[in-house]
Amino acid sequence: MKKYFLLLPILLFMFQSNSDAQRTCNHEQHMNTLMQDHNYAVEHQIRQLNFESIHDASAYLQRAQCSNPVMLPMAVHYSGLPNGYDASCLIALAQDQIQILNEDYGGYNADITNWTNSASSYFPGVSNGETCIAFCLATENHPSGYGLSSGDPAVTFNQITGDNNGWSGYINIFVKPLSNSILGYSPLGGSGNGDGVAIDNDYFGSGVGCSSSNVVPTAPYNLGRTLTHELGHYLNLNHIWGGGNGSCNEDDGVADTPNSSQPYYDSCPNLGASSCNSTDMHMNYMDYVTDACMYMFSAGQSTVMENY
Repeated sequence: MKKYFLLLPILLFMFQSNSDAQRTCNHEQHMNTLMQDHNYAVEHQIRQLNFESIHDASAYLQRAQCSNPVMLPMAVHYSGLPNGYDASCLIALAQDQIQILNEDYGGYNADITNWTNSASSYFPGVSNGETCIAFCLATENHPSGYGLSSGDPAVTFNQITGDNNGWSGYINIFVKPLSNSILGYSPLGGSGNGDGVAIDNDYFGSGVGCSSSNVVPTAPYNLGRTLTHELGHYLNLNHIWGGGNGSCNEDDGVADTPNSSQPYYDSCPNLGASSCNSTDMHMNYMDYVTDACMYMFSAGQSTVMENY
């Protein structure tokens, strides 16, 4: 039976520069840092064991059509903003990004037709995921001390600088300038205790962004899919190729995602490209292609996220 890699707490998107961007992964250093905290390591292992006990029991159950999705509240925390930032624009950008998440996770993104009309024929018996999860920008029960009232969207500005805070019960999105090598990062299996996903301010949301606030989606990662990918990690998905670059001996633990030897970096590979004696699902959100080239989760991945 396929198992998950339990000790992969941070997975990163990385790039070389805005003009010559490339996704790669360099999670080892961050894994070592987090796992040196004994309490974190124990709690992470417990979450994974709880997940396994549920997921193993349900792995062979047929997924029902989603009629009542689980609603997950989100909070967006911008930091590193200049003086005179445009709060209204940043709130609208956060709402835009969450709408992208709902479309991508629900399987009703406009470009899912790339799967239904073409790519699916290369993967007989595999369905795209329509995850029974929805996301919303929370408007109630905010922590005190942030100047937010009931009805206000859960968005903060230059009030939180790290990637963990007191906003327990939310999926926190930390939008901030990262180093010149990182698009975003997330724990593998989030806790909901104030943790969340960090996204560089050049890769959050879509469209023209908020130029006066220095938060502008930058091509070729300007369709909001960096967060789609990283949130997959938060909901316990590994990369599509598992943990081993250049090897067919690693697996992502999901039955309907074919083994792949390594990521496809920043490209739109031809349909039918293969490794490990199987066709590679490089259009999956958990690969490293550019935003326009990723457009689906598998049904098995949706089951993992729902169970988690």
